[in-house]
Amino acid sequence: MDPLTHDVIIGIPLFIWVLFVVFVVARWFYRQYSNYRARKAIHYFAGGFVALIAPFIFQTPYVFVTASFLLFIFTYLPHAWGKQFKWFQIPGKYGEVYFTFSYFVLFAIFWNLDVWVAVTAALFMAFGDGVTGIVKEHFYGKRENERAVKGLNLGNLAMFLVCAPIGYVFEGAPGLVAAVYASLVEAFYGVDDNVTVPLGSAAIMWLLKSAGL
Repeated sequence: MDPLTHDVIIGIPLFIWVLFVVFVVARWFYRQYSNYRARKAIHYFAGGFVALIAPFIFQTPYVFVTASFLLFIFTYLPHAWGKQFKWFQIPGKYGEVYFTFSYFVLFAIFWNLDVWVAVTAALFMAFGDGVTGIVKEHFYGKRENERAVKGLNLGNLAMFLVCAPIGYVFEGAPGLVAAVYASLVEAFYGVDDNVTVPLGSAAIMWLLKSAGL
């Protein structure tokens, strides 16, 4: 079986799993908790899980990257049409759109350069940012339409405690440096952290590894 056919066969059930998370698992979190928790469930069970297993099950980047781009379009169109999926989307907030776009860019660029740079950066966003949001909500109050608070706080410490071991296991010292960056940059408004965390972290790891660190 040629690699592309193999990846299509593998990719179809994985794509269905992502849709199941979005339309079933996230809806359950929305009913039980909040729109905010539903978005974090997608972070964990779709974004994190898929990024972690992708290098083990796909032989080429094409199916994975194409699926990421399709999900980018899938999350953007409800905003464009003004008909958001209320259980995880918020009018005027494009976090999930940036999230899927970052996956597309990460794996399109780094799959053949160093796929684990892409995986590590994606996991920072999926698990690290997912944890910091829950911690901020718990300690600083429930906010569904924006980050719980501005500035550094316990949420960023929690993010570092999640990202540091991920970074070290997959990328050693460059991964630790990137974990520090990811945990700090998440605290500040400006460019959406669904862009700054994964893409910035990947760039840092790649540059440090290229410099021989």
